[in-house]
Amino acid sequence: MASISGQSTSKIDLVDGFYTTQGGGGGTATLPTPTITVAGGTFGAMTVVVTNHSSYTNPNYQCTSAISGTQVVADGDVKRILDANENHVGDLLSFTDANASASQRTVTVKAQEFGTDIESAGATATYNTAGVQFKFLRLRIVTSSGSPTTSWGAINDLAFYESANGTGVRHPAVPMTSDTLPSSNNIKVLTGHVYSTSYAAWKAMDSSTSTVAWWPLSSSTNNYYQVEFLGTVPAIASMLYRRGNNDQTGYFKLLGSATGSFTGEETDLGVFGLNAKNTQVIFG
Repeated sequence: MASISGQSTSKIDLVDGFYTTQGGGGGTATLPTPTITVAGGTFGAMTVVVTNHSSYTNPNYQCTSAISGTQVVADGDVKRILDANENHVGDLLSFTDANASASQRTVTVKAQEFGTDIESAGATATYNTAGVQFKFLRLRIVTSSGSPTTSWGAINDLAFYESANGTGVRHPAVPMTSDTLPSSNNIKVLTGHVYSTSYAAWKAMDSSTSTVAWWPLSSSTNNYYQVEFLGTVPAIASMLYRRGNNDQTGYFKLLGSATGSFTGEETDLGVFGLNAKNTQVIFG
């Protein structure tokens, strides 16, 4: 048995200068467990809000998602924003769950304080991903929190697919050449505003990444892009979105409606965060 100064290491407190039991203080430093709300699910686009964000001084949040214990979203794939003062991480987390499984997911969020090794217990919530089926789909340009904004939007390319990961039947099937043509696409596009005819609505659905995008410069009320399906309304499982070079905010809210009035009857399908300008993202 090991010993120091003739004393067994099991009695190390008897060796002069060694103390394994310290007086005073006591207890283990802890952090409050986050409380969270989870929203979204359309095409796998999710937002998580830490509702007790003010309980922390200088936090970071670890966020992952799993199906039956198997991780489908890593912490490194989760986007953060800064708070209003731009000096700390904010309360909003967002990510896209691109896993094709229809199974329920569990998202886990833990809080950490910068400058310490303290970590909270994990808060969990469940969600499912889903496709959409609406006669009218409206993409409203918003802030990261989903609020209306006058910031410019710009869509360089947009398409909807009946299968996951940008596969299956495509809408529009062929490039649009006007807001309603070719008629074989059974699609009509509409916007609240366009900067000029050079940035017409249909140019967001002409399947070209080299032509100019749809681009509005207007009020927050008119800051939207709308697609109407004129024939049989397809069940959409994924969406291709290419952010234009003039886009300022990088976020849009997807809304679905059976009537096209968008006066309160519409369904909020979630906020989508985008990659860098002139890059393509497939949701779902």
